[in-house]
Amino acid sequence: MNKVCGLSRRGFLQSAGVTALMAAAPMAAFAQSGPKRGGTLAIGIEGASTGDSLDPRSFNSPYWGVVSGTIFNTLVEIYGPSNELRPGLAKSWEESEGGKRWTFDLVEGATFHDGRPVTSADVIYSIMFHDAEDSRSNSRAIAASVAEAKAESPTRVVFDLKEANYFFPAMLSNYPLCIIPEGTTTFDGIGSGPYKITRFSPGEMIEAVRHEGYFKTDAAWVDQVVILAANDPAARASAFQSGQLHIASMLESRTAALLGQLPGKQVHSYQTSQFAGFNLRADSAPFDNADLRMALKLAIDREDILARVYGGLGRIGNDTPIPPNDPLFAADIPQNSYDPEKAAEYFKKSGFTGTLTLQTSEAASAAAVDMAALFREHAAKAGITIDVVREPADGYWSNVWGQTAFHSTLWGARPTADMILTTAYTSGSPGNDTHWSNADFDAAVTAARAEPDEAKRRAYYTEAQRILSSDGGVIVPVFGDVVEGLSVEVQGYVTGTQPLANYRAAEQVWFA
Repeated sequence: MNKVCGLSRRGFLQSAGVTALMAAAPMAAFAQSGPKRGGTLAIGIEGASTGDSLDPRSFNSPYWGVVSGTIFNTLVEIYGPSNELRPGLAKSWEESEGGKRWTFDLVEGATFHDGRPVTSADVIYSIMFHDAEDSRSNSRAIAASVAEAKAESPTRVVFDLKEANYFFPAMLSNYPLCIIPEGTTTFDGIGSGPYKITRFSPGEMIEAVRHEGYFKTDAAWVDQVVILAANDPAARASAFQSGQLHIASMLESRTAALLGQLPGKQVHSYQTSQFAGFNLRADSAPFDNADLRMALKLAIDREDILARVYGGLGRIGNDTPIPPNDPLFAADIPQNSYDPEKAAEYFKKSGFTGTLTLQTSEAASAAAVDMAALFREHAAKAGITIDVVREPADGYWSNVWGQTAFHSTLWGARPTADMILTTAYTSGSPGNDTHWSNADFDAAVTAARAEPDEAKRRAYYTEAQRILSSDGGVIVPVFGDVVEGLSVEVQGYVTGTQPLANYRAAEQVWFA
């Protein structure tokens, strides 16, 4: 049985919840030492299953975001809490023709794990294969926006877009859009990233060692990285408590304070656009009925969920993926608030009778499971009966998510509002897990990304949020703060707006 830092995977998954937590004196601040090489870094995060593949078109969870940031590179990267755009495999980029043409110059000396140089041909292949006919990539809409991609030289690539898009470089930071060798059809994890895979056990773990040819000379300090598929939040917290994990992400807020009081542990929370919510498949009965969708939006008590599930660590959602702390948040559109009487009116108007089955799973976070139970209580006061079915984590993303009528969803943060609106809710996007389609919404998003004037762009995004909030097929009750735990020996960590330092913690940190 394989062991990670002294802990077998079986032992990890069977661990009880956090035990014997004693209130200790608050931990003192520890000074940061300079970077040095050495050691094995163990990371625990959720979002893996036994059906997983190393095909980037299938990357759709926090776990795979971390894998992408550890094994691969994107052209552009996001850094820090302000979502600063930084070079990845592209050292620079520029726009022309009013945002319709983007030219990227690649870094010199970048190589894949097998020694081949990274070229423009690899970049073009890696982006455009997301738009292949059989692709279910959640980045397909981004790739499909490209009218033509051409290599002007081995280190210069030009993308001509169908429509102007001033957010295109930021979109290319999306973790599934990682660069792989041209012509790859057997996906074995060959990338250009800081670590190369030595072992891949789907639904269990990935082990990797430093890529000695990595083009960033000021990164990849540890010798080895283990990314553990830690879907059980209680086991994840227990492994962090016992020292088996150096970094544990997406911890439960209810245990965060206690974990942070343990010697040698640091726990912090940060605001993000990540959310757990509920999908109503709008392309088929019964949720093709807008009145039924609105009934459910008014039948959930968001304040109660914020208090009881997230311990107050979060912000109320309004059934769009844009949180109140986002600069483009539409604060002036009507808030969908708990109103059992009004929900009952919409429910009666919909003509639906009977029980609604809500499928949920810890694969979509422990918060999603708790939220579903509370939703059932809230909806009952409006005369709406919900039967909650708890599905196993394994296979949830392939068999339930985006497939069934009413189910829990989990979306990780994206660096721009446009990216999540485009990926998750525009018509025809494979990432559109509600199967909702609205031409006016699509038009507003398209116009926004092509608009150079900031005020006009904001107006378009406000209109898009208004349409989605009132008509869309997603319920976003709360944006819960993400809680992460780090051992104090882990240094160099810079929090981002996405888990694990915008998924690139492995190349960033070192051991004291």
